[in-house]
Amino acid sequence: MEFYHGTTLSSARGIIENGFRPRGGAVWFTTNWNYAKNRAEQKARRKNGKPVVLKTELEIEALRTSLGNGKIHGRGGIVAIRERLSVELLQSNVFELLACPVALSQWINYQLGRYAHNGVSQNHWGIVRLAHWMNNRMKSGTGNRISLQEFFEKGRQWLPAFFDKIPFNPEGLPIQHLQNDAIAVRVLYTDTQEAPRQFSELDTQYTKAIADISDGKPKQRMRGLQFLEKVGTEELFDWCVLQLEDESVDVVCNALRIMCRCDDGYTAPILPHAESENRRIRAGALAALAKHAADDSERWFERGLKDPAACVRMEVAKLLPTLNRIEYQDLFDIARHDPNPAVKHFAKKRH
Repeated sequence: MEFYHGTTLSSARGIIENGFRPRGGAVWFTTNWNYAKNRAEQKARRKNGKPVVLKTELEIEALRTSLGNGKIHGRGGIVAIRERLSVELLQSNVFELLACPVALSQWINYQLGRYAHNGVSQNHWGIVRLAHWMNNRMKSGTGNRISLQEFFEKGRQWLPAFFDKIPFNPEGLPIQHLQNDAIAVRVLYTDTQEAPRQFSELDTQYTKAIADISDGKPKQRMRGLQFLEKVGTEELFDWCVLQLEDESVDVVCNALRIMCRCDDGYTAPILPHAESENRRIRAGALAALAKHAADDSERWFERGLKDPAACVRMEVAKLLPTLNRIEYQDLFDIARHDPNPAVKHFAKKRH
């Protein structure tokens, strides 16, 4: 099945070189390209980088058999894999990604139908020189003006034995400047050869929390997510998404409440729950949408504040103190005239 991984350009280079590393507890994949794109854009904003989406084929059941059930967590088109995965670059449509020796050597070998043992090495002086030239162009701000002709001229200058065998066809060559489509990679195998490290008490608790998330008891699943919030993992919102399809209403509501407290988030996985007949789920969903729908938050605030269920209105009203009272006076007026005293209280409360 086809999966996507949202990341940044610098991290994508690291993935090509070192594989997917389960930082923050797991490596995340999704079947939804827009979901991956949103994650990439969030990471790019935090790190002041460029968003990139990697595409790969994953056989989840085969991986589950290989790694064990405890290493794979999946639900609703989201999969978290708690293991390091090596990759191979299949094709690239960005000069930026090729501006490092590992990715560049993989791309050339792919074009020639070779492998690492009979192709060009990432340590070849020509590979290092070409990657260095491309990287300098990126840093100087002229990377977007590298033409295919110029790229091939430099390649033939420093790597004639390889570039002379790659037919130059600008129309058919699978390399161009960064576009919106994904970069194809292949997950080769799980890599468990990393040197053993000493685990701290926090590592042990973290592992226990992730195990709790897959526990058969709803209270354990809730406790696991609450601990991940306590330690502040970067992937907290994604762990919440995994629990939105849980059979327990308490687990879903807990995930929505934590989503509402996340600094970063996106609306796509929350939207279906805004229509829930269960007022507790609807309350959490509308509050989370009001928090994370950056371009449309006023609509979700108004919808929540006008909901017939008092608990829904109160959950959304809790977020009113985060708004500018003058700019959103209409929303404060709605809450100020609510028959429920608790909703009125939040309309008067200062942030």
